[in-house]
Amino acid sequence: MRPRQVFVATIVVLLTLLGAYLVTRLFQIIILTTLAFIFAAAISPAVARLDKRMPRVAAIFVVYIILLSLIGILIAFITQPLISQAGSLVSNAPDLLETAQNQLQQWRADLGLPSGGDLDFAGYLQQIFSRAPALAAGVLNVTLGVITGVGGAVVILVIAFYWLLERPRIEATWLSLVPVRRHAEVLQALHEVEVKSGGYVRGIITLATVMSAASYIGLRFFLDMPYALVLALIVGLAEFVPLAGPFLAAVPAVLVAFAQSPGKALLVAIFYLVLQQVENNLLVPSVMRRSVGLSPLTTLLSVLAGATLLGVVGALLAVPVASATSVVLHHTLFRNHPDVSSTETK
Repeated sequence: MRPRQVFVATIVVLLTLLGAYLVTRLFQIIILTTLAFIFAAAISPAVARLDKRMPRVAAIFVVYIILLSLIGILIAFITQPLISQAGSLVSNAPDLLETAQNQLQQWRADLGLPSGGDLDFAGYLQQIFSRAPALAAGVLNVTLGVITGVGGAVVILVIAFYWLLERPRIEATWLSLVPVRRHAEVLQALHEVEVKSGGYVRGIITLATVMSAASYIGLRFFLDMPYALVLALIVGLAEFVPLAGPFLAAVPAVLVAFAQSPGKALLVAIFYLVLQQVENNLLVPSVMRRSVGLSPLTTLLSVLAGATLLGVVGALLAVPVASATSVVLHHTLFRNHPDVSSTETK
């Protein structure tokens, strides 16, 4: 190799190592910036509508005030009953576990099944209590995590605010880095990334709200389930975990119902199964539409990879990031292969 080529190759390697080092050192900032962009994409349509009637900064403030007001009203209405039910569930957990074990033994006896191998719920509970110091430390870590999360949420709101405010200038800066003939394609790619990311967030929030409300109504008024608000909240939170989340959300409700009777547990399981069918066949097609554009296999692998790398945060970011990556690839490596693009979005 010529000396010039050796010099260029050395610079490329050093810049790559420097980039990898900066990514590891600034990883938290990168995550917060990604979350801020996704949040900004979710509220961008509302800001765009108000932007036609008032200054952009005022439009952003109005959207923020509306969102924070809605969250505050929701918290004000559900906090007291939620804390009450959650405390009652925790305090009654030993009785529920003992009742569930008795129900299981009675159920096996009624069906003539072997009685060996019963689940020792009481033993499991005793093991949990024997680890009280570790649990206390976990509670402290969760509390510190909540405090850190509140600070992170403020940072996300600030970054999203300035992104929405300075978006035209940021886009102009990015366009200056590419040839003029590619400006239209770059703008289209940015628009698609924003539409898919924002559409996914809005769709998930809509599904979580609808599923939580439907779960609460069904559990509280039709099945007469205790702790209906807590169980409904679990359903809503589980919507943020694609594919597996809705099925995992049914487990606590079935266990609580099983403590009452096996028949009640069967009814609750059927209720959740019907609810999932309604969501998959009616709600998801109408709410999500083509906002993500990923196949189920790609979604599943993305969630597994995200959860492995970053835990819960990685699982939440997996689908928007994978969708954005898909858009970028379709406008770069695969832009001359329309079949690849169309296959992914089916």
